[in-house]
Amino acid sequence: MFIMRFAMRSGTEDPTARADMYSAALDMASWAETRGCVATVLSQHHAVEDGYLPSPIPLAAAIAGRTSTLPISVAALLLAHYEPVKLAEDLVIVDLLSRGRVSYVVGIGYRDQEFEMFGVERRRRAQLVEERIGILRRLWVGELVEIDGRRARITPPPFTAGGPMLSYGGGTEAAARRAGRLGMLFIAEAHGSTLETAYQEAAEQAGTVPLGCIFPPAGVPLTVFVAEDPDRAWAEIGEYLLLDAKSYGEWNNDRAGTAAVSFATTVEQLKAERGHYQIVTPDEAYTYMANGNPLALQPLIGGLPVDTAWQYLEAAASVSART
Repeated sequence: MFIMRFAMRSGTEDPTARADMYSAALDMASWAETRGCVATVLSQHHAVEDGYLPSPIPLAAAIAGRTSTLPISVAALLLAHYEPVKLAEDLVIVDLLSRGRVSYVVGIGYRDQEFEMFGVERRRRAQLVEERIGILRRLWVGELVEIDGRRARITPPPFTAGGPMLSYGGGTEAAARRAGRLGMLFIAEAHGSTLETAYQEAAEQAGTVPLGCIFPPAGVPLTVFVAEDPDRAWAEIGEYLLLDAKSYGEWNNDRAGTAAVSFATTVEQLKAERGHYQIVTPDEAYTYMANGNPLALQPLIGGLPVDTAWQYLEAAASVSART
């Protein structure tokens, strides 16, 4: 039992190598669907030097076309950066292509560069996101919606009644309250009893039926590779894990408590943390899964060469087959 996340980072400047990486993501999703993969997660960020995936929706559609049952999650969908009517149409088509298998975790974003490039005032991002969630929901049920003096109604209707699943992601009480107020499942970035309380209180005040909160499991790494000899594996692929970790660390320097963040600056530091980035033995991987935790894999992390990535993915899948 495992999940796969694709952020599509790579230090390569070779377009063929990058195209090969995208092809590999599709091949891996198709292959893993019948080998213990319970979901594929696609990330989103913009204007990152390593080519971080800026457009997860087309990739979600491509993966849906190569699979038949695999759930696909876009996490997070940075809703403030989209024109909502066109987005509503695009997500309907993906919903039809996938027969309802693609869901979205909405996020408000936090990188200044992204707000600047899309001409969005950062201080208004929460308001914009909340407004656009409402617009999407209304368009998906066939309403005629007025937006900034223009009117819109979209066709065709989605495969999923009411539109594709939208959850809300975040790590603050404001985010938890917004999710509760809107009656959305809340995907928390960090642990905290105050978040669930804020969520429940906001739902009660708004009169919505709360879907609940999901918190990252304590003590379980969020990026895992499986190897018979972890020390040797760190020597082989550690630099790719570090590339991923360093970027997130720089972006989240002032966002304490975010679950997936490491502030390691060397491979040795990252390895010694035994934190959110880990290379584990098959027996350790088996224990995680036997305790009900799917392995969180990033097969192509940091532009890991495709042939190498396949070896580690197959190692994880072989352990999954034992559970």
